[in-house]
Order: sequence, then structure tokens, then C-alpha cells
Amino acid sequence: MENRTTIQISEKTRQELRKLAGKRDVSYQELLADMISVFKELDSDMSIISIPKKLMGRLNENVEKSDFKTVSEYVAFLLRLMIIEDVKLDGKKENIVKDRLKRLGYL
Repeated sequence: MENRTTIQISEKTRQELRKLAGKRDVSYQELLADMISVFKELDSDMSIISIPKKLMGRLNENVEKSDFKTVSEYVAFLLRLMIIEDVKLDGKKENIVKDRLKRLGYL
């Protein structure tokens, strides 16, 4: 049997979660599973951002086609790329980096 932690919530919170599940057109159990997956991804060195659902769908599609395990990993990678592009590399080093990223399928 795996180690378990129980989280107790009030009846009011439980009702609010059920309403939220209805709005999302998912079952209460699916909503809880989604919440648990978010908690598993949380790390004290990370923060949470909100993005539009349509964009999240496209990110999920890209993650499924890649070696990334989560959308968070994928987005962090993309943001790092954007930051690197802001740092001016000399022409030769920049071409080496871009060629390598192309070979890896990221560009």
C-alpha cells in the first residue's frame, strides 16, 4: 500500500469543486485527478502561470509529439530559448546553437 496523505476540505469547498467540475464538463473524480497532477508538478523552486485553454491544447499536442514529459518542461524550454535569443552570440556560435536545435527538432 502506498503512502497517503489525506486532505480534508469543508462541505462548502466540496460543493464548489463539484460546480467547477460541472462547468468544465468533467466528472468530480476527473477534476480531482487534474488537481492532483498539478500538485505533483509543484515544486518549491517553481511557480504557476495561467495561459489560455486554446494555447494549452496546442502545447499538449506538441508535448505528445516530443520527448518532454510535461507541458511545464516544454514551456520552460521554450522560454529559455527566447531568453537565449535575446543574448547576442557572435555569428558563429549562434549558428552552431541554431543548427543543433534544428537537428534536435526544436526549430
